[in-house]
Amino acid sequence: MEIFVFSYNRGAFLKNCIDSLLRHTEGCRICIVDDNSTCPDTQTYLASLPDKVELLPVPLASEARHGGLYPNMQRALDSAAEDAIVFFIQDDMQLVRDFTRDDQQYIDAFFNRYDQAAFLHPMFLRGRRNRRDRRITKLAPDFPVYFREQPEKKSWRDLSYVDGVIAHAGRLKAANWQFVEGEAANANQAASLFGKMGIWPYPLAMFLPEVPVYRGKHKTPAVSLAERWAGTEPKVYRDMSETEVQDFKTRDLNVLPVAEHFIDCEVPVKKPFHYSVVNVYPLLRVWHKLTQWFS
Repeated sequence: MEIFVFSYNRGAFLKNCIDSLLRHTEGCRICIVDDNSTCPDTQTYLASLPDKVELLPVPLASEARHGGLYPNMQRALDSAAEDAIVFFIQDDMQLVRDFTRDDQQYIDAFFNRYDQAAFLHPMFLRGRRNRRDRRITKLAPDFPVYFREQPEKKSWRDLSYVDGVIAHAGRLKAANWQFVEGEAANANQAASLFGKMGIWPYPLAMFLPEVPVYRGKHKTPAVSLAERWAGTEPKVYRDMSETEVQDFKTRDLNVLPVAEHFIDCEVPVKKPFHYSVVNVYPLLRVWHKLTQWFS
């Protein structure tokens, strides 16, 4: 498996992500695709990467809503081996358990069983969406994987593609896949080419809670204030123990893999988690949204 980590100006978060990959994977290519970070801590970290970690150069940073994420994902895909399984992950995510031979065999079996599929969802599910997920997330009858059924939804977002995803590079390249701007737009084209995305019952990674969010390389004043109130250190996850992993992998699969039910942070964090720090403070969230709408 080839792992590509997309980063921008969150040095401590990037280090935590890379440390978790080095702890929990072996023999995988690990490559950072940094969108020309300007903050000193990120630049310092990138200048002294561990030997096992590559840095993929990119052109000047983009000012698009999502920065250079999608062009950088395309560069990563283009650099991957033709037959590779690739894991696209972002700097505010973390692995919480080992990636084992059984996991690799599962991924291979999934793509063999669903020979049109190109994407597999490898993240825990969000507790705040648990009621919706219990309604729309269905276990396949003949293979241990979930698919989502949400006919009222106007786009295929969360149904056929997400940005933190495991992908079959060969199938993407054979289809001349090109990442476009926005998760929903990528999901819509994924649906037409590959159908629904599988959701792994045994995820190994998750977004950290209460993360500062960039839009177009900028933090709104509300995000900056929320970050000051909540602190700037990543609220990292505690690694799952061997017993916890065994119990997790042998559970009844009618129990969805919701993050808040199976993993905890090293410091107390209120559950269900907020994954954007500005959402912890309702008034700041309103200010943040208004700033985005009128900017």
